[in-house]
Amino acid sequence: MDFLGRFLVLSQWQTILILLFVMAMFYIIYKMSVYKINFSLRMLFALVVGVLMGFVLQYLADYPSVLEAKKNLWYSEIKIWLSFVTAVFIGFIKMLVIPIIGISIIKVIMDLDKDIKIYSLLRLSLFWILFITAVAAVIGITLGWYFELGLGFNIQAGEREIREVLTMPQILLGLIPSNIIVSMTKENIIAIVVFSLFIGFGAKSLYKQNEAIYKVFEGFIFALHQIIMNVTGFVISFMPYAILCMMANVIVSNGFEAIKTALLFIVLIYLAMLLMFVVHFIILALEGLNPIVYAKKAFPVWLFAFSSRSSVGTLPLTVSTLQNKLGVSSGVANFVASIGTTIGLNGCAGYFPALAAIFIAYGIGMEIDFSFAMIIVLIAVLGSLGIAGIPGSATMAASIMLTGIGFGEYFTYLTLILAVDPIVDMARTASNVSGAMTSAICTDKHLKSFDSKIYNSK
Repeated sequence: MDFLGRFLVLSQWQTILILLFVMAMFYIIYKMSVYKINFSLRMLFALVVGVLMGFVLQYLADYPSVLEAKKNLWYSEIKIWLSFVTAVFIGFIKMLVIPIIGISIIKVIMDLDKDIKIYSLLRLSLFWILFITAVAAVIGITLGWYFELGLGFNIQAGEREIREVLTMPQILLGLIPSNIIVSMTKENIIAIVVFSLFIGFGAKSLYKQNEAIYKVFEGFIFALHQIIMNVTGFVISFMPYAILCMMANVIVSNGFEAIKTALLFIVLIYLAMLLMFVVHFIILALEGLNPIVYAKKAFPVWLFAFSSRSSVGTLPLTVSTLQNKLGVSSGVANFVASIGTTIGLNGCAGYFPALAAIFIAYGIGMEIDFSFAMIIVLIAVLGSLGIAGIPGSATMAASIMLTGIGFGEYFTYLTLILAVDPIVDMARTASNVSGAMTSAICTDKHLKSFDSKIYNSK
């Protein structure tokens, strides 16, 4: 009995019965994938089952306090098993952060060098895309801070030292990867981004010096990138299984407080989406364009993006609307809209990871000051380059954000947020697409190839 309890953590018949139920649900999720049922529906199924399971377990244990939960053997054992499945999935996600950041940014630089020859187009488009993403991150920080997202949520932070307020020189010094191995070990995301940018631009110069060697390096980077994307896709495919255990564990640990926090997070995400639309309108107005005209013509694109939850799937409609209704030249429409599906995502890389960072900060009782907020914005912008083209980009963006601000150990507590991902993804996608469209219009206008007559036409 001691062996079953201390080693296998299976000393109670209730534990075994609940685990059999979980495995049965896993089998149903697996069969759903076999029959090609949409990934979003599998996620939704796992979310509902996880929530119901969590509340049933709390009911059976008579809604125990933290102290009572520790004395209830089967309740403690099932929490250990649910936490185990959650930790395994989170561990694999965190495993991918550094290689994704490093390889993706190098590939992005090499892709731009190979395919885009017009310096002005590259400079302007990246400016607008990343600038609007920075604004999105500021909105996420502001909303999370104002509504105190995560305050009162049960995050066991332990004894944590008061965080030192960094000066501007200290923050800038942290950007320099004096030892890239140490930076990787300490998960210094910003340093890794800077190092990867240097490697990418170094590869650009190599192309002019020795094209044969460049081709070898290009093949290596592109092959490595594809391998990482395949591994990432494989890990993300297990997300429905993890979500079931994540949500059940969150409810078991936090009860109704978890639901209240999840609802607040959803509300803030949708509020952030609306505020980003306002930001897009203001930017267009400052460019001398009527935002109401933009809203009327872009609305079908927003609606499709919101419903499909796919920036890439919306791309043909995005490009067509930019060219035929909004007066953007063909080259700019295709280029900016295309890179806007993978870089500078207003929702996925902007306000979503910023809200996640504030949620954890409040949960562990950390003070939110200006330097902390500035680091969040910086990592959101740089991280939006690193997640280019990967599946589950919002999940990876959140992981990159927490790792970058030194909260990597608390990623497990994002399970509540990840569990409601199907609901918030609609708002994120609409923001992503509108941000790309706004960037395309502004870029084309500054390149003086924009057709205002088409824009203002009925």
